[in-house]
Amino acid sequence: MRGAIASLLLSALPVVVLTAQQTPPVQPTPERPTFRAEVSLVEVSAVVTGDGDRPVADLTTDDFEVLEDGVRRPIVSARFLSTTAAAAATRRPPVLPPSLAGARLDEVVTNRDLADAPAFVLLLDDLNVSAYDSHRAIRAGLGVLGAIPPDALVSVVTTSGEGGALITLGRPTATHVERVKAFRGQYLTPTPGAAGASWVDTPCSGGADSPDCLDPTRAARRAHALEAVGELFARTGSRRKVLLWFVTDMGVSPLDPERNRAAQSAGLQRLLRGDVTVYAIDPRENVAPSDGRPVYNDRRTGGRMRAGTADTQFGGRGGSTMDLNTDDMVGVPLTQVARDTGGRWIQNANNVEKLASEIVTQNLSAYVLAYESAASAVAGSHKIEVKVKRRGAKVSARRSFVVTPGDRRPAPLSPSADVITARLREVIQGGVPFGTLTLQAHAAPQFTSDGPGRVLLTVRVDDDATLDASTMDLLVLAADDTGTVAVVERFAMTRPSTGAPWEGSITLMLARGAHQLRIAASTPDGRRTGLLLHAVDMQAPADDLSLGVPTLLGEDAAGVRPTLARTFVAGHPLAYQVEIAGDTVKEGRASVRGRLIDAAGTTVREQEAGLDPAASPVHRRATGVLTTDDLAPGAYTMVVEARRPTGKGTLTHAIPLTITPALPGSRAALPTGQPVTPLPVAHGPFTRHEVRGPQVIRTERDWKAFWLALPTRQPAPDIDFSRVTLVAIVAEDGPPATPRVARVTTEPGGVVVEWTTEPMAGLPAADPVRPFVVLGLTQAEGRVRFARVPPDEDGGPRSKE
Repeated sequence: MRGAIASLLLSALPVVVLTAQQTPPVQPTPERPTFRAEVSLVEVSAVVTGDGDRPVADLTTDDFEVLEDGVRRPIVSARFLSTTAAAAATRRPPVLPPSLAGARLDEVVTNRDLADAPAFVLLLDDLNVSAYDSHRAIRAGLGVLGAIPPDALVSVVTTSGEGGALITLGRPTATHVERVKAFRGQYLTPTPGAAGASWVDTPCSGGADSPDCLDPTRAARRAHALEAVGELFARTGSRRKVLLWFVTDMGVSPLDPERNRAAQSAGLQRLLRGDVTVYAIDPRENVAPSDGRPVYNDRRTGGRMRAGTADTQFGGRGGSTMDLNTDDMVGVPLTQVARDTGGRWIQNANNVEKLASEIVTQNLSAYVLAYESAASAVAGSHKIEVKVKRRGAKVSARRSFVVTPGDRRPAPLSPSADVITARLREVIQGGVPFGTLTLQAHAAPQFTSDGPGRVLLTVRVDDDATLDASTMDLLVLAADDTGTVAVVERFAMTRPSTGAPWEGSITLMLARGAHQLRIAASTPDGRRTGLLLHAVDMQAPADDLSLGVPTLLGEDAAGVRPTLARTFVAGHPLAYQVEIAGDTVKEGRASVRGRLIDAAGTTVREQEAGLDPAASPVHRRATGVLTTDDLAPGAYTMVVEARRPTGKGTLTHAIPLTITPALPGSRAALPTGQPVTPLPVAHGPFTRHEVRGPQVIRTERDWKAFWLALPTRQPAPDIDFSRVTLVAIVAEDGPPATPRVARVTTEPGGVVVEWTTEPMAGLPAADPVRPFVVLGLTQAEGRVRFARVPPDEDGGPRSKE
């Protein structure tokens, strides 16, 4: 591999990518209902708190009671989900050396650990909050983002769609903070002579500049934003879902109140069907009248409307006018939205940012209850009441759900190429990354001066012991910020050679601007799927020098290609490519340099990159290689810099890497068929681990997670994962049987673990047992393949040969 990588310095790299096949634009598919009609189950999330509003974490199904339309229903399961800032701290991005302050960090996104993460949407009501109150809405939004841990999901949107109309959920980033800070409320012209008066709900008699005169659909548009959030949440699976709506009132347009009512009712129904909890927060400060009356908020939940003429000389301000409580004109007041969804309608809060952050903290832990429903197939609205049988405990959950005639899951279809495509399209329309397939992605957009540009997308599917598939089907969709689909590409991966990852790249053509990439993956049988979302911005070169996103390169049987690997064995050359552009590049005065920095901030390797011949007057591609011979194992940072000839204004991109030792006697050096002696680590008759069958454990985090599922309070044994790989086998469902490893042997590029099961005599099938065994392998740094073998007649294993 050294020779192939080194040759990159002499010539430009022809990137090897997967061949994609164009598919028609994605069409909407029937929504997957929150409840499963075939087994008559309804799921409802509930937050349970005790003293000091602290979450109660030790409840079981026996502690809950669910009434549907006033009738007690059987509870099938009660699953506790919890996300804490302490646990999230283990997933924080790597800390760069101080010398790299301001460098752009490498972006490899993943959907790992997001299956049960709580989801929050901040809906900033810029169609109704006045500009005067914008600063309080911004403070509250920043309080929310500050309380959301890194392993939760969040989206920041506005009712107008300004600054981003495509609602998606992802891990909290600096982009969410920027969107909150950019919030600006509705500009409102005050009534002449009335200090601080708001014209938000003033009808057209108030003057031609009234918002409802200029936009009579404003109230309905705000309600449609609620419906869009509810539709997004309906496709996010079983998790806690919270909408924090910074809003002054529900709003009404006297020009078209009927359409407003219909939109508001549809929005509430969609929120209830998605099991969304709504916290409506009024960001306005309290109003202190000059006549000495008590402090009060000058609007009711639906808002206030002035009906009548404008100011007159004899009638005074407003002439002959009257105030109407618009609760009588709205379809759903804010009090009902909050009450029915299990949230709160909050007014007159002086410390609104603290209150908003406390709401987030209270919703980081929740129970997901599943109960047998008698009404899941009956169209209409149905009441839900969740009770907790524990003194002092308080519960917050939705109070109803809605069934429409279309809430029926279609019958399963026979496997075919069309069925796989339909399944991928259904997955890709979700708005939240998820999956039993762990995906990683890295996007490297090229600069575009005019017209479409290229973006190199590299995708990796994590292989594990339970992934038994010869191919992997993927669908990539690119949409702009309005939701318009620009590109849809379908391709497939075939199982790589032993020890190689499921990894491939594809080139997409996208117009200039911001896009969202959605990557959906599915096994051929459809039992395992995954969705990953990634933002990419196609930009023109800025100023006189611009640096693109570097791509690391690897090599396999097909040649040199992009890779998402970030861990390399000492001695492995580190190759990269990156694009530079601008006037300095056009004049031939720019250079690119790669450096490798250790954890102490010391540069241990440095090398100038080569530039390919100018294919464009302002675009050049640089290719560089850094050696890792004789480097000590540990954490490093690879730095790619674009430099001007004056040395001023260097642009930097940082890629955290890990260098591991090349262990002597590793399995790659062993001949095929060499026996490997496993080391006993743990075994027992029961585990609560959800994954059945065999699996590989290579990290301390995964080992501790497996150990926590065991019925023991003893700490997990210390394992040196730099030298040892653990293999665990959990008994599958069915008659009680003990898993046992028959033998372990080497094969080209890896080891094969042959295992079997032995029946457990004297135990009825109904007993709650799930035996497991954990063994350690000292010669399995790469791929571990499992092969199940039947027992011999005498109870011993029988080899496949």
